[in-house]
Amino acid sequence: MINFDEISLKPLHEADPRYLSEGLALLNRTQGLGLFAPSYLEAQMPNRYIVAAFLGERLIGLGKAEIIENFDYYLPFVSDVYAQLEGKKVGSFSTLSIVEDLQGKGIGQIIGRNRIEWLKSQNCDVAFGVSWVSGLKNTSDRVFERLGFKAIRKVEGFYEKSSLKDPFICPGCGDPPCTCAAILYMIDLRASL
Repeated sequence: MINFDEISLKPLHEADPRYLSEGLALLNRTQGLGLFAPSYLEAQMPNRYIVAAFLGERLIGLGKAEIIENFDYYLPFVSDVYAQLEGKKVGSFSTLSIVEDLQGKGIGQIIGRNRIEWLKSQNCDVAFGVSWVSGLKNTSDRVFERLGFKAIRKVEGFYEKSSLKDPFICPGCGDPPCTCAAILYMIDLRASL
């Protein structure tokens, strides 16, 4: 049983090379071997927020949020996404990963609430997140739903094209191509929490 009072959250910065390295290894181990390049967790920028959860000194989870202006990634889900988001400041839940032995215990929700608060502090109107439908036991769909996100649309084979362009080993289906589906989630940050 986890004592949630013992979990601390800390934004990661370039000055945290150990934890950035551990975080990158965690992402690649849990979400796809070779999926994340070292630059994925590069220096904190004004439009990017990387937060880690710790149990004592142990990194147990990592989440990234960012402010986005390019919505091409979401076109397979919503063909008129640019029109729908016109005039809105948009945030993205870019990734979330929890160490294997602590998945499904609520840590993702703690990190998620923290990322929502950061996006709100940046005056974002809405935020998107994509849940990987990998068939694995602990996926982000439940985290999104518990945080108040609404499912928009599921796209079958969402990762196939990108897994052929930049090959990685999917934890759900193995060697490329990745045939997993994805679900787009959205939350109105002006009304949440």
